Amino acid sequence: MILVTGATGQLGQRIVRRLFAGLSETGAGRLAASVRDVSRAAELAARGIDVRRADFDDRETLMMAFSGVERLVLISTDGPKDIRIAQHRNAIEAAKAAGVGHIYYTSFLDADADSPSEFAQVHAATEATLAGSGLDFTLLRNGLYADFLPMNFAAALESGVLQLPAGEGKVSYVSRNDLAEAIAAAVLAPRLEKKVYELTGQSAHDYRELAAKVGRAAGKTLRYEPVSEDEYVASLEAAGLPAKFARALGNMYSAAAENRFARTTTDFAALVGHPPRSIDCLVAEFFRAA
Repeated sequence: MILVTGATGQLGQRIVRRLFAGLSETGAGRLAASVRDVSRAAELAARGIDVRRADFDDRETLMMAFSGVERLVLISTDGPKDIRIAQHRNAIEAAKAAGVGHIYYTSFLDADADSPSEFAQVHAATEATLAGSGLDFTLLRNGLYADFLPMNFAAALESGVLQLPAGEGKVSYVSRNDLAEAIAAAVLAPRLEKKVYELTGQSAHDYRELAAKVGRAAGKTLRYEPVSEDEYVASLEAAGLPAKFARALGNMYSAAAENRFARTTTDFAALVGHPPRSIDCLVAEFFRAA
């Protein structure tokens, strides 16, 4: 039995679709999904997927959901840093108590306790919990989602200026669809060569290069202007984002300024058999001029 947590989330639902397709001829009844609100997973249940309720703040529900599961795809939760770390610890401890055989954890390319990014700190703490759990596990470290580029560039497409606290740092973007394909391939593989897979884009680019690419695709002239983290956070708060989330985004770009998301690997191709889509393909998809 394979179970995917957060199965109605943006990444989770994509992984479930990939696993369902991969298991269609070998027993879709082996696939389960855990969600906080079962009513939101009616489509999954209709496909014959075993939908189970699990609340990451309630270890008992996690243990029940993980019962009989051999391979657990643990998708990281959302929210403040300390809450996420505690939720992930709950899930890992529940998995151990339930007898889960192997955890596949969706981590982060910059999983480093010393990173300025609190997202990275969350994943570093969870990786440490896994390492001390005694469970078998695979770390699937995701690069930054290309799916966020339209949000990143929304204001810039109006003003002509992209302002981020990313300095001259480079980033290798990869889409959720591609990540789901690689994660599902890892879960379905009879054996894996490594314990850690870094799932990155084909190439890394700084935001001047990205602004030029997006501008060409959208038929607009864009330029990139580095700003301080505090300036960026203040602009997000002025736009209505909660202060804690605004700061988390700000320090993520500060990590980008240190080139913490610039690595590129062939891990994706090793799992899937081909590279992920290029940044030019992704930009064309997200910013095609009307």
